[in-house]
Amino acid sequence: MPTVSVIIHTYNNEKFIVETVESVLKQTYNDYEIIVVDDGSEDGTRDALLPYMHKIRYHYKENGGIASAKNAGISLSKAEFIAFLDHDDLWIPNKLKIQMEYFNKSPQVGLVYAKYTSFRNNKKLRTKPEKGYSGWIFAKLISKSFIQTSTVMVKRDCLNVVGPFDESFALADEYDMFLRIAKRFQCGFIDKGLTKYRIHDTNASKNDLLFDKENLRVFKKVYNVYTGLDEKEKKILKKRIARYNIKVARGLYNQGQLEESMKYQKEAFEYLPFYNKVFMNYVLRGKAS
Repeated sequence: MPTVSVIIHTYNNEKFIVETVESVLKQTYNDYEIIVVDDGSEDGTRDALLPYMHKIRYHYKENGGIASAKNAGISLSKAEFIAFLDHDDLWIPNKLKIQMEYFNKSPQVGLVYAKYTSFRNNKKLRTKPEKGYSGWIFAKLISKSFIQTSTVMVKRDCLNVVGPFDESFALADEYDMFLRIAKRFQCGFIDKGLTKYRIHDTNASKNDLLFDKENLRVFKKVYNVYTGLDEKEKKILKKRIARYNIKVARGLYNQGQLEESMKYQKEAFEYLPFYNKVFMNYVLRGKAS
């Protein structure tokens, strides 16, 4: 049985999927399995992978979204540790080795993430996050999302405790998952770029309004469902909920959906009535002018 299951979810990605798989096959740590979950691709993704079928476990399913593809990969996996890799991203050759060494030295940690470097057309752009955190990072993580999925390795035991990815999300399922893990387990940060994040015209996160709506749902879920939140965490969440209500209201306002925008404005007032009333009116007036 392998020690690490590498889960790659893919959809209509014949252009990049081979390079992504190759970056795993070049790992210096070799006790792993590769599970490629094809979420209903209609292009040549499967054909592109044909030369690699003896090196990967390929699973085709009807299209159900990113979260459902990752959940399918987890259910198929066998290893104690699970690493996620988006179908257009790349790993540096010693990514798995470095993370396994971290887990061996810090057995109390449930999830390990790292820096990543974005690139476009082979041109290096930025390395993020500028600052990472280790230990009990939940409060930091609700203040700012800084964990990139293709850098993550997590213990299966953590996923058994917190449950599967929430398939009601189209984009924010990963942030939701990492918050659930960070609330229950310590996390580790590697201050080195282990992943290359590809920027291209079809990145899933380019729909800003949907992304803002889903982040808002995440914060409301945490605020309303999580037990044992302290006053500092509640204060952070109220501010985040109000701010993302404003962001969604602004997006709807710019699209001319004024009635819908007002619903989000009203909810922003309910969470932070004074701060956000001033801030939101300023933003909306600025966008209208």
